[in-house]
Amino acid sequence: MDNNYRRWAQELWNYLRLDHHLIQSDIIIGLGCHDIRVAEKAASLYLEGWAPLILFTGYLGSHTVGVWYRPEAEIFAEIAIKLGVPKDHILLEKSATNTGENIRFSYQFLMEHNIPAKRIILVQQPFMERWIYATFLRQWPGEKENIQVTVTSPAMEFNEYPNQYVGTMEDLTGYMLGVVERIQEYPKKGFQVEQPITQEVLDAYQHLIKAGYQPK
Repeated sequence: MDNNYRRWAQELWNYLRLDHHLIQSDIIIGLGCHDIRVAEKAASLYLEGWAPLILFTGYLGSHTVGVWYRPEAEIFAEIAIKLGVPKDHILLEKSATNTGENIRFSYQFLMEHNIPAKRIILVQQPFMERWIYATFLRQWPGEKENIQVTVTSPAMEFNEYPNQYVGTMEDLTGYMLGVVERIQEYPKKGFQVEQPITQEVLDAYQHLIKAGYQPK
């Protein structure tokens, strides 16, 4: 990836991250994916005292089906336990197969188990922060006026993110293109709230498409 492509990809990365300031919360919700660093981040937040419970949500999604053979939530829980989170402070929602279901099924789980959650920390991959926040604001079934939600992810820069499990920098660029594409389309389908997109981000998106990168 030469400097121009890297600069355009960095533009997408910067846009898709929100850099929310954490607040003391009732629960940490770790959303399933193919990056185990999300589980490690959720565990570190618990161990730092940001919330007394972790709910891991996820069955198998587009990047884990056929690769993992147990629910993402179970695998994430095992990682958190190895890092020192007590097993009885971890909750599992093992049915969700996409972000909307992660959000809706987490709400249902909390309601069914009588767990109040007015302040929530959502944890996912860095380039998914904006996506998750917009999905939560549209698809969380409960009232949102008195809910405080913050979104966070493993702390790393664009060039640090690729690894043997999540893929190459080219793979990451394709994922980001797919997220930006759907951020434009999904509000019309009722899946997310609408979000502003800067001209710089739209230009970077078009440059990368013309260069042959494909949204994933």
